[in-house]
Amino acid sequence: MNEDINFEKRNLLNAEKAQLMSDLAVNTSSIGDWKIMKIYEARMRGTEDPYDLEDLAKKRDAARLRINEIDIELAKLDGIEPTDKQLLDIAKRKKQSEITDFDNSANVNLFIIDGEPMWLIFEQRSRLKASIEAKEAAGEETMTKSFGGKEYTFTLPQWKAMVNAVENYAGQCQTVTESHRHSVDLLETTEAVNSYDYTVGYPEKINFDKFFKVL
Repeated sequence: MNEDINFEKRNLLNAEKAQLMSDLAVNTSSIGDWKIMKIYEARMRGTEDPYDLEDLAKKRDAARLRINEIDIELAKLDGIEPTDKQLLDIAKRKKQSEITDFDNSANVNLFIIDGEPMWLIFEQRSRLKASIEAKEAAGEETMTKSFGGKEYTFTLPQWKAMVNAVENYAGQCQTVTESHRHSVDLLETTEAVNSYDYTVGYPEKINFDKFFKVL
């Protein structure tokens, strides 16, 4: 009976693994390599990303993590215990996924303006820069934009200062995130990976109420 159960479980695991490997490769998958290529092609052309790279990377990492877990489960069915390296690899993938989640969250991506928490992704900042340039070319002095259903009016120099400050903050955060990723990659034990604190080192969030007054 146990052999039958193990045989069925092995088949299910192998089928799941095959599906995950296919998902990472085929051009009909929502997490396939083709989406990565489309993003890189768009960046070469200087156009907006057609897909959310951070979300795509997170889902692809989750698929790879599950493949590693399946390999361990299959080995256990054959009476083989996972090696320290396998356990370390899984711990690192999980920690890297946690770092991605934290980096994409309001724990990092947030500033305050007129008492409201807000964030502008790269594409929004790029569009805002273009709007500022268009207003300057038209000889205008102020600009009104709506975010989260609320309108904000600033002078063009204030808009520029805000965008530059957010760009600088985002760059600093990216540096910290990459530093955490690198540090995790260098860890040599599962215990060290599990106890690693990736929430430290980020710059103070910007509060524009200290600098600008909403008109």
